Amino acid sequence: MIDGEGVVVDLPRRRMLGLNPTASLIWQRIGTATEDEIAHELTQRFDVAPAQAREDVLGFLAEIEARGFLRRD
Repeated sequence: MIDGEGVVVDLPRRRMLGLNPTASLIWQRIGTATEDEIAHELTQRFDVAPAQAREDVLGFLAEIEARGFLRRD
């Protein structure tokens, strides 16, 4: 976290990714919660419908995986 914003740094590739509050929450919960649990948490913290929260989680995970910041086995 830098000045309240989440930042993911890939030092070997010299890349950074800034995260908004929603993305920061998702990033923090990767590996400790299921996609559904993260989506539920988004509905509790932000004014978002369950379907939108699930879409946000899946979209963010797909984006960071495509950018090489996440590898799912």
